[in-house]
Amino acid sequence: MSGTPEAYEVLATSPKGHAKVVRLRCGRNRTTLLLHRFALVGKGDLLRFADGGTSKVFVEPPDVDNPPVPVAPIFTTADRVTIGRETFAVRTRELNRSEDLDALQFLEQFHYKTNRSLGEPETGNHVETNSASVGGRRAVLYAEIKLGTRWEPAGYVDLQMPLMMCKPRHVLFQRRYAHPTRGISWDHWNQHSIRQNLNTIVRIARVVVTPELRGLGLTRFLLKAAKTFASQRWHVRGVRPVFMEISAEMLNHVDFVSSSGFTYVGHTQGNVDRVVKDMAQMSRSRGGEFGIMSLQRKYLRALGEYCDAEEISFDAGIEVLRRKVEEPANSLTTGEWAVLRKIVRMPIPYYLCGLDEYSERYLRDGLTVSQSTRAQHGLRPKRVEANKAQLNISDLRLRAEYRLPETPSTKLEMAAFGLEGETVHFDIVKGVSATVSGGNVILVSGTSGSGKTALLKALDPTTREANVSVGGTVVGSYTTAWLRPITGALPLFEVLAQRYSADRTFGALSQVGLSDALAFVKPYWMLSRGQQYRAMIAELLLREDGVWLLDEFCGDLDPITAKVVAHNLRKQIVATGRIAFVASANHLHYVDALRPTRVLALRAGDNARWLTYRAYREELEDGDPRRTTKTSKGKA
Repeated sequence: MSGTPEAYEVLATSPKGHAKVVRLRCGRNRTTLLLHRFALVGKGDLLRFADGGTSKVFVEPPDVDNPPVPVAPIFTTADRVTIGRETFAVRTRELNRSEDLDALQFLEQFHYKTNRSLGEPETGNHVETNSASVGGRRAVLYAEIKLGTRWEPAGYVDLQMPLMMCKPRHVLFQRRYAHPTRGISWDHWNQHSIRQNLNTIVRIARVVVTPELRGLGLTRFLLKAAKTFASQRWHVRGVRPVFMEISAEMLNHVDFVSSSGFTYVGHTQGNVDRVVKDMAQMSRSRGGEFGIMSLQRKYLRALGEYCDAEEISFDAGIEVLRRKVEEPANSLTTGEWAVLRKIVRMPIPYYLCGLDEYSERYLRDGLTVSQSTRAQHGLRPKRVEANKAQLNISDLRLRAEYRLPETPSTKLEMAAFGLEGETVHFDIVKGVSATVSGGNVILVSGTSGSGKTALLKALDPTTREANVSVGGTVVGSYTTAWLRPITGALPLFEVLAQRYSADRTFGALSQVGLSDALAFVKPYWMLSRGQQYRAMIAELLLREDGVWLLDEFCGDLDPITAKVVAHNLRKQIVATGRIAFVASANHLHYVDALRPTRVLALRAGDNARWLTYRAYREELEDGDPRRTTKTSKGKA
């Protein structure tokens, strides 16, 4: 290939591990090229090579209106995410190593459609990438985050060919489109223009972020990289797209795309209005192909398999299908619901964005979806809010008292040490005064035995310890909620939905970064420890109490997970106007991510000290967090 300006025609491609084998022809010359696994090169494409070698490869465009499309070297973007005082590098790129395919397989377990834990356990040692054989053109961008010296899998975004039929898009595209520089145009979005221009749309088929890193904005990084990649490198026969679409059931509950520039266009039609009629008609000519699309054949086959397994007639299966469509889901058995859900497609939200200024303006000018329409489909903000709380704490004092028993052993001990008296007194906490308003995080620090837990209990109007006397006052109209494990043997979502409603549960779980279908169906005990903390914070949101009490917070988490959870806790406190008192002796690994408004430093038997976070950091960096320093006023 060296030194030749000619274009090479792609004869065939085939995957080989992490690579793609590309067979080429230029005149009578034939050769083979190795590219990365998801390189956007297919049969019939024309390739050119820059710099006399194979390190820079381009797909030849069909006309001068389209520039050459780069294929190699691989696409890469760089970002940074900051958690507290620490910044982590994030890069998103195409897969080009065998380790990348292993990472993709690892990440696929976190998407409900490629996770195998909901089915029967697999046997044998066969391993393959679950979605590697998806038909049609496909690109995968893989994100990784640098933790220490090691790059760890963080997530991926999967790009595929667009939906063939989509009513909201069809309505929107009825207006004339004429791109000023790309030679793409249509007067109406009819069958002819669909055939000519459908490939100028690219679809986001999947976005996945590893559960322990959710809530850091990595989805936005992935979507930003996908838009850049699509505008520069996605193509069909050298023609790059001008629109990007995404449609997903989860968007009914969690809008994770609007902040990345996507606009809600409408809901897809689904097949709920016609599926019973379609299945009944096709059942009468099941051996024929006339008028039957491949997707409908798939539905017909699934219904037939269900009827065979249940040993019922096809007409009886049609009747069960009718009940699923016409009656609530709880009218079906679990088996009926699971099988028939594969056949019935409910309407789901459809979002679109333009990949250049003209296309984005075309989208905005033609959009007619009102807020009332969004509300009709349930696309209302589901953020859990709360009224802002305020506490006035004045000279709060805690003293432990214990009346000595009159036993021979006690008398012997007192005589041996020369002790007198009948009662043991100990000042646990002394001199706590503060005014604390909503949206603030108070870190209660101190060694074990310094009174952190006792102070939290004193702030709870419903909790009093028998041997602890409380002096001073705590004034404020508020209720408290403790960070507690979630009880119940049912799936997490079911437990919370029964207590607080399904709609609010979706909102709370999404706020804390736990919008994971697989986490929803697991009981609390089956979640990772980081996910358990997120679930507990979600329940605090749902309870709507104004003051949160979190004892021994994140002391049992690794540094990275603790930072992510603490970062998310602070975000929720600020957003909802709560007050959080966070007590922990072991907090140095996450305090920078928590960024408390004030620090209440306790020492057993001594007066409490209020510190600004900055002053507390300075003490930590000096190596003596208990030394005398100028204290701040107790206001937050």
